[in-house]
Amino acid sequence: MKKFFRIVALCAAALLVGFVFSFGFEPYSQWYAPLVSLMLMILLSKPYSTRVRFGLWYLFGLGFLGPLLHWTSIYVGAMPWIILILGQSFFFALLAFGQNRGALSPFVFASLFAVSEFLRATVPFGGFGWGRLGFSQLDGPIQGWLRIGGVATVGWVGAFIACSIVIRSRKNLLVALGFLIVPFGSALAASATSGGDEAYRVGLIQGGVSQLGLDFNATPQEVFNRHFAETEALIASEKVDLILWPENASDIDPITNSSVSKRIDSVINSAKTSLVIGAVTQSETGPENVSLHYQSGLGLVSQYQKRDLVPFGEYVPLRDFARRFSPLVDTVKDFVPGRGVSVHRVGGMSFSPLICFEVLDDEIVREAIKVSTIGVIQTNNATFGRSPQSAQQYQISRVRAYENQLPFLVAATTGPTALISADGKTLERLPDFKSGHLVVEVAPTTPSLPPIRRIHIFSFSLILLILAFAFHIQRRRLGTLQS
Repeated sequence: MKKFFRIVALCAAALLVGFVFSFGFEPYSQWYAPLVSLMLMILLSKPYSTRVRFGLWYLFGLGFLGPLLHWTSIYVGAMPWIILILGQSFFFALLAFGQNRGALSPFVFASLFAVSEFLRATVPFGGFGWGRLGFSQLDGPIQGWLRIGGVATVGWVGAFIACSIVIRSRKNLLVALGFLIVPFGSALAASATSGGDEAYRVGLIQGGVSQLGLDFNATPQEVFNRHFAETEALIASEKVDLILWPENASDIDPITNSSVSKRIDSVINSAKTSLVIGAVTQSETGPENVSLHYQSGLGLVSQYQKRDLVPFGEYVPLRDFARRFSPLVDTVKDFVPGRGVSVHRVGGMSFSPLICFEVLDDEIVREAIKVSTIGVIQTNNATFGRSPQSAQQYQISRVRAYENQLPFLVAATTGPTALISADGKTLERLPDFKSGHLVVEVAPTTPSLPPIRRIHIFSFSLILLILAFAFHIQRRRLGTLQS
């Protein structure tokens, strides 16, 4: 009986330590929590065999991802949420193989951590990298690594520091100290330099919805009307160079619906400005999640189609299999992904927008930022109600601004709608869940992309793991020969 209670207590401790990791993300946003969580978990699992550690790290993943991603179950039931966290927790279980490696432990553990985050963000179905350690470190002492190697590098560095502190190796602690010092200058120089003196006035529209949830657009044209009304209120009192609407702000296809198209032309021609709206258009192959740029006197001049679609949200892989778990899969129409980067240009300002969950994908972000002089995110968080989802996504948006040293404009149906500085600070913001508009000034800026890419960290980590494994095999052979 004592053994049973000991096992229960150990499992509960692993879940609790995983829960501590979640405090690094909104609504708590404490940068030190994930690092402390990793240290506690290494200590907790250290005395046990690899098989036991595998189970403990799996429970750690459940303790972390369960609370973090609970918002996925709000309107579709618990089953998709349970499947998601059960599957993704296996990536954390890989960390069981990175302990008790002597002086190499921090290197092996950090490399396994980086590989597990890479896999979680890329497979299956394009991955789901929500909750990567780097997204929690904007205000912490290793934030400077975001500008050196992005979110992936911060994950490697954070895991190395956590493991080094636990094993208390003097040499590794000196290396960890170096990791804190190297990006110090980058952290201090937290403001990007504008590419010119000309600033553009941008009106951000947050039209809101009449009801939160999957049926936010149940009444035809209501969402469009709300954003159109806010736009009319804006141009009645302000002169702007660009008006930016969020994702799905037009619930009617503005290309095929002549009434909506005429209203758009009327408002931009009267204001002599540009308008970028998020809409769902219909093609012969299916619906498309798009960003449309209308220019005064010219009409539709450029279009970007979302490339990184959300599995089970914007398309359903393995539909027949998924139907066994939730009949709601039949309410999801498979969207058509875009095939390339498109750029909206307004005077000297250019941007390729990121639509909602695209902000998660390092390579999608990198490709968009390379051709942009401001960052733009269009998102619709109405489908997740008043959950922490929108705040967590906004936390990621702030990281992207800091990472690329570029100011970001965020337009959201229900918030947060805001201007983020190039050092990741919120400069101006509308209240959440209230209709309104916000006029901000932003100057075109040359982005500074992190020189180390996600694939570099993945490759580096794999090489380290192979070398560590070869070293381990060699030591075992020598030990066998000597005995």
